[in-house]
Amino acid sequence: MTGNPEPNITVKVDVTNPGQFFACCGLLELADRLWPEAEGWFGNDQTTFHISCCGSLPELVDAITSAELVQADRKDRPLSPVVIEKPFRRLTIDWWKTDRTGAKDLKVWAGKMESFGIAYAMQQAMKDQQFHGPDLFDIGMVVANPHNTKEKKEPFYFDARRAPNADSRDIGFSPNDLKLKTIAHPAVELLCLVGLQVARPAFSSRTRIYDYFTWSLPILTNLVLAATTGILALPGRRGYRFENWFRTGKKMHKAFRPAVPLTQGD
Repeated sequence: MTGNPEPNITVKVDVTNPGQFFACCGLLELADRLWPEAEGWFGNDQTTFHISCCGSLPELVDAITSAELVQADRKDRPLSPVVIEKPFRRLTIDWWKTDRTGAKDLKVWAGKMESFGIAYAMQQAMKDQQFHGPDLFDIGMVVANPHNTKEKKEPFYFDARRAPNADSRDIGFSPNDLKLKTIAHPAVELLCLVGLQVARPAFSSRTRIYDYFTWSLPILTNLVLAATTGILALPGRRGYRFENWFRTGKKMHKAFRPAVPLTQGD
């Protein structure tokens, strides 16, 4: 922590969207792996996330979209770890296969959905120049399968904007069954996947209910896990609670639901 550095990168964030919150953690982690000792913090108004580093947002996004992504386990396509290589310091993303960070239960995809395939599709979608701006978490589009652009690629469902309309009970029909082309937010989906490798929410007393915390003091990446779980009582700390909700009747596929602010006594 270095006092009050000037941010080189500022992005808009809805902190009640857990996908966006953890996407901020992922963005900071990748900034640090490109420019060591990057620091990150949330604005006092809880609508922005700042990073102090040696580069700019367009440079960071370009590095993300040009980075080599590796499918670590070709025999297990749905659950294969995803490895991010150069120009970043190597990062293996495998939190859904290990309890090392305690994030294993946050996996939302299942069945024929593939960890690497979704991550790669979201990365390729982010090559659009729209993602160079501070509203990159709000850029939505139908994401194509990079290997067959006539097909859509469904996201992980980290973005809480998808949850309210994910279940047929909510809207009267199943978008998946009708093969509808629905909007995804690639930056949220990809960067949340990264963020959950280095950060996680705190467990509550109820199954699939989690808490996470923002902070307003610039911190290095080695403190992010303690900050997001609320262990560190940092200035500007505010708590939020969300559900990793079953979005299908078979109770396999999940989705992050919007969070609500924690109140005293929660």
